[in-house]
Amino acid sequence: MAKMFTDSIEGNVEILRELVAGIPPEGRRRAKGAAVAIEKVWDDLRRAHPKDPAVALGCAFAFFMICQRMIEQDEHDGGKEGAGLIQLLN
Repeated sequence: MAKMFTDSIEGNVEILRELVAGIPPEGRRRAKGAAVAIEKVWDDLRRAHPKDPAVALGCAFAFFMICQRMIEQDEHDGGKEGAGLIQLLN
């Protein structure tokens, strides 16, 4: 039975770790590079604006908007018809 994403952050992180472990090394490097690029933006903002609630709110908003875009169908970006990026992982 395929694992499904849920509301559990820890469970979803474990699923993502398993998925990354199952792809070829070059894919793992690209996945790590993407994660590092996003984390760098977060770290830079956190350092530039420590304890700024407006920046924290903006970051949270962006994070959830990215998540929403990942689950929506996006044919304009070459997504498989009827499936968003996250669904393609399952």
